[in-house]
Amino acid sequence: MKLLKKIFPLKEYDIKSFCFPLLILVYVLGFVGVYLIYVLDIFEKQAIKQNLYSKQILAFGIGIVLILFISLVDYHIIAKLSPLIYLFGIGLLLICAFVDTPPIYGWKHYTAKRWIKIGGDPSLGINNPGFEFQPSEIVKIALVITLAWFLFKVHKHIKKLWVLAVAAVITAIPIGMIFTQPDLSTSVLLFVVFAIMVLISGVAYKYIVTALVIFVPTVIFLFWYIQQDFQVLFTEFQQNRVLTMLHPEDYPELAYQQQNAANAIKQGGLTGKVMEGVETSLASRSVPVRESDFIFTSVAEEFGFIGALLVIIGYALMILFIIRIARKAKDYLGRMIAVGFASMLLFQIFINIGVVTSILPNTGIALPFMSSGLSSLLVNLVMIGILLNISLQPRGKAKVREESELGYIDIK
Repeated sequence: MKLLKKIFPLKEYDIKSFCFPLLILVYVLGFVGVYLIYVLDIFEKQAIKQNLYSKQILAFGIGIVLILFISLVDYHIIAKLSPLIYLFGIGLLLICAFVDTPPIYGWKHYTAKRWIKIGGDPSLGINNPGFEFQPSEIVKIALVITLAWFLFKVHKHIKKLWVLAVAAVITAIPIGMIFTQPDLSTSVLLFVVFAIMVLISGVAYKYIVTALVIFVPTVIFLFWYIQQDFQVLFTEFQQNRVLTMLHPEDYPELAYQQQNAANAIKQGGLTGKVMEGVETSLASRSVPVRESDFIFTSVAEEFGFIGALLVIIGYALMILFIIRIARKAKDYLGRMIAVGFASMLLFQIFINIGVVTSILPNTGIALPFMSSGLSSLLVNLVMIGILLNISLQPRGKAKVREESELGYIDIK
């Protein structure tokens, strides 16, 4: 009973602080995504065979139970388990990279070995019926919680260089493994999350300035370097994605997806085609992975500029609600977890919409809660559950003390 009370300290929760608007927004955006998957795929035999929209509905059904359960689990307990969660994520990445035989093994799509298959028959190739998921999705949440827990435990030494060095090593290990899959977009995502968490953590400004002095020229150099014929750091596929963004006329095959997406968005006009019914001829049906990475194309065509703007506003409100949770968090740990999750979701949203609108090179980043994909969706729902638990424990319930100019909060 004592253990259960520690895991579920229900008497300490303030139900009035529960962030219901965040939960509602997640499900509104989620079911807009389900509708779009239905409209795009219901008349296509392959999609019917895969039951994409049915799987998405099932995931959200499971998700509401998952969210409510996790929202009752004290996030401090989850954070204490973060080293094990982190090692579990690293173990999954090792399986993905080095294990090739059933029952649990790494799996390729095209040239990228980013998935783990459970069961099935590898000899069947693309028809392999085994269950698959991306271990990098689990690593995302594991890294945020682990970094937050580490910074929380060493906060008294936060101004020292070794703290930043250890945090960088914790982050660099999974980033390096994911980069070699290859998965450049997720690697960049994790680096950005690390950078924002460190910025908010209270580390000495001199280290931040030094890092910027090194980082900015490095990024400029890498952007130039990836365009050169002699470069060896990036794969040919990654290089071509960047070159396609800069010179789409020279890479018509690679620019096909984004150009078709632009055409579909244009056809959506101001109000979209939603009133014309599900049998309407949609240009977005010619966009590959329109149910996943390019689902915002369908948003713009089906609901028009107004609908696309409302979706963006919905995401903006979601981030603001999470920032509000961070500001009112009971302690430094809760604040850092919320900041990490907010930066992760914000960057994913920015990258996804940037790719669809041809502002950024094509990547494999999904649009949170709307794109088809069970592993990504369930991990994001777990994230929301943890955030809701942080909202249940506002700092008004405890005596707090400011510890730094960044507003570090400690419980006394």
